[in-house]
Amino acid sequence: MNPAKRGSVRWAFVILAIGFCAAGALELSLGPMGTPVAKIPADIWGYFTGGHSTDDVVLGAIRLPRLFVASLVGAGLASTGTVLQAMFRNPMADPAIIGVSSGGSLGAVLVIQFGLSQLSVWYVPLGAFASGLVTVFVIYRLATIRGRTSIYSLLLAGVAISSLCSAIVTLALSLAPLETMQQMLFWLMGGLDGSTWKNVFILTVFVLAGLAVYLYQAPALDLISIGEEQAEGVGVPIQYTKQITLAVSALVVGACVSATGVIAFVGLVVPHLLRLWIGPAHRNLIVASAIGGAVLMVLSDLVARMVLLPVELNVGIVTSCLGAPFFLFLLRRQESNAFRG
Repeated sequence: MNPAKRGSVRWAFVILAIGFCAAGALELSLGPMGTPVAKIPADIWGYFTGGHSTDDVVLGAIRLPRLFVASLVGAGLASTGTVLQAMFRNPMADPAIIGVSSGGSLGAVLVIQFGLSQLSVWYVPLGAFASGLVTVFVIYRLATIRGRTSIYSLLLAGVAISSLCSAIVTLALSLAPLETMQQMLFWLMGGLDGSTWKNVFILTVFVLAGLAVYLYQAPALDLISIGEEQAEGVGVPIQYTKQITLAVSALVVGACVSATGVIAFVGLVVPHLLRLWIGPAHRNLIVASAIGGAVLMVLSDLVARMVLLPVELNVGIVTSCLGAPFFLFLLRRQESNAFRG
């Protein structure tokens, strides 16, 4: 990398870090009970040292874990979107393409439908996590023939299985009583309500482990994004890389979906924009996407909480409103490039 490009990448990381700090400060300070930024450290310290004032509890028990969950989910979805776009060699690929989101939705909805969510608050996220992993395994097996996994078969199998899961979810919604339907819809739209320190711990384990694997696979992803034949020609184990990437992607996205429900487009928008900014080298792009995804999720949650006070929107609504036009822009751009080509 030439010095000018290296300097540009460094500045990109500096700007992303400043953006994350600013977004975090706003997330902690703004709300129905506003907290001055200068008072935030004292309130958090008070909560962890046994303080029971209203400000201590609001910051330490509600807003701070919510900030961490938003950041970790954004980082997990965006970094996963980065590696999947490399593997599929398509800028419109995102975590939903491997079926974890639809599978997780199905698992959570069935848990709610059969009343298991009343027995423990953990049954819905566990059902979503398990169902998401099973869905990915089924898609992978359908796309693997004679020991080789076709990316196009994986894509088509993902579309088919996701459609089937969506149909079953729709059936469950149509059969559910009103109260149960509202619970299902709230989860399907993605939200950060009820974020706890347990969620933070689980997400930290899965997301940080996933990032470590992604970074280890970055040189192989650089070559695969150019072409599988070229990568295989220089010794990249294509099938092994696909297996590891899919397995880790499923675990990371499954953990995110189990914590917040379905949140769309973060894994599509962030990697694409940052690739234009810092270039296609995946070692830099994965880290930048993780920070950028965290910033986007935190700001989206801030908008969801503040735009219609005292009503709080689901953060999935905000990300969909941002991501859907961007997806259409990408689609139009690809069609124009294909036409010119």
